[in-house]
Amino acid sequence: MATLILDAFGQLSLGTGVIDSKEEDLYSVFHSRGELMRWLTTPDRPHRLLWGMNEAELTAETDESRIGFVQVALDVGEPERVEVVPPAPGYTGYAPLGVRYRSVEPALVLPALVQCFDDSLRRFGDIEMDGLQVTAYGLGSSAQSHAFDLVSALNWFNLIPKGKTEAIIAFDQEMLGGQTEAELTARLRLRGAPFEFGPVVPVPERHAVKTSFAWTPPISPARSGLGMSVSLPEWTASAIAWVLAAVIDGARTIAPDVSRFAVRVTRVG
Repeated sequence: MATLILDAFGQLSLGTGVIDSKEEDLYSVFHSRGELMRWLTTPDRPHRLLWGMNEAELTAETDESRIGFVQVALDVGEPERVEVVPPAPGYTGYAPLGVRYRSVEPALVLPALVQCFDDSLRRFGDIEMDGLQVTAYGLGSSAQSHAFDLVSALNWFNLIPKGKTEAIIAFDQEMLGGQTEAELTARLRLRGAPFEFGPVVPVPERHAVKTSFAWTPPISPARSGLGMSVSLPEWTASAIAWVLAAVIDGARTIAPDVSRFAVRVTRVG
């Protein structure tokens, strides 16, 4: 099953928001926000949307750097027929339907997913977001790039006063599929302002990708110890999501068969 996990890093001041974390949990708030915006696929909805709900939890009181996480399923796309083995004679259980749902590409999901996550966290209190990590696993091969969809949305950032926030992008050793950080940087530079990708830089250990929990797939930082610098026009959920979506789309263009990876963006200036 294609799955995405978002981890938010920084500080969350519980008790300063409109929701008491002792009365409500992140799962229900995130679920409600996704339903309201028609981003979340639920069993009672006839239309397939962007993601299905798995898990969500606040961790601000148990982890000194991680605010919380959400885990969603991406197998909510258009249905397609698959070949199934007929059940054995005399079998009385449920038989496979011969249909599966295609997974939605992470680059298409992330802008809404990160915004939903950010909106939900802010219901619980004031946030100082330092970084966000995406961990993906169970992905199929990438059929096409979604660079046009991302570039066509850039006017949202062109319509604000010009600013600049410096950040570092870190990968795990699986993400580039044997390609180099420089090759990915060169591809992303072609996508244009107001985001500026590069150069390739060393990643401090505190900014490297990390395993979220014992039950998540193991993650190893890139063997090279290198990542990429990026300048964002603003440090908002929308801008962070755009960077992550662009990086993932670029990486899946040069390594389309990679089924699992992690990428993290951390503010440094």
